[in-house]
Amino acid sequence: MKAISKCLTCHVNQAQRILDKFVISEHEKWNILKKVLNDLSQLNYNLKPIDIAEVMYEKLENYLNKSDLYSEEKKKSNDAALSLYKDFKSRILDSSDPLYEAAKLSVAGNLIDFGAKKGSTEELFKQVIEIWNQPFSIDDFEEFKKLLFSSKNLLFIADNAGELVFDMLFIEIIKETLHDIEIFVALKGKPIINDATVDDGKYIGIEKFATIIDTKLKTAGASLPKSSEEFRRLFYDSDIIIAKGQGNFEGLSEESRDNLFFALVSKCEVISDFIGVEKNSKLFMNSKRIRQE
Repeated sequence: MKAISKCLTCHVNQAQRILDKFVISEHEKWNILKKVLNDLSQLNYNLKPIDIAEVMYEKLENYLNKSDLYSEEKKKSNDAALSLYKDFKSRILDSSDPLYEAAKLSVAGNLIDFGAKKGSTEELFKQVIEIWNQPFSIDDFEEFKKLLFSSKNLLFIADNAGELVFDMLFIEIIKETLHDIEIFVALKGKPIINDATVDDGKYIGIEKFATIIDTKLKTAGASLPKSSEEFRRLFYDSDIIIAKGQGNFEGLSEESRDNLFFALVSKCEVISDFIGVEKNSKLFMNSKRIRQE
């Protein structure tokens, strides 16, 4: 998926939110934002949105002398989600279709995105609970389920911290359903925005259910050319793949394959228009649906 002009505006707004978080002086904010605008002006057309994010966040980290801009929020969201784990698992196991309900919760957790949304952790989790019971606007889950039951391994490409806990619950339900399936969860090696890192995965204990893979990426989504050889190999060799969130959709939308499924909430107007759904739609869709112009 290629970026359009609105993507530049979106990233400028993200930069402003970060400056408001860390900088008190309006004069300093002005000067740093001028630098960011200059950095963005050097980018060529035809990039993916995640390429813009990679440049901008790297620059902001340098200007602010901070290597992890959302470390506090990530820990809070991980802890908050962990506190809900047992309750959600009980509700899911009591449902008529635990696998489907776990998938819905995993996608609902995609609301936990401090880069895309404003609001406190508590407010975001309230929204997760509200959206959990809403149906998918695009629902290819039965197709996914049919393929899953014939798969020996699954690659789960994670998105954000916090929602990673709900992804872990989905993965646990998959393992309880299919005891012999081997699951790999791909996580960022270095922090960018609130994307889930290897450290986040270890913190919540996801290795109990899946093997952690370090993508070696510092992009807000999956970029195959920049990723580790191990991740690329698994991406092309896995029987079935789930790619969570908007960043992974942006990075992998050109991959039109039978075994690749995107699971996300379309929080962005650009992505929603690209897919052809209303903003904030809940999606579990096969990548074959995406056709590049």
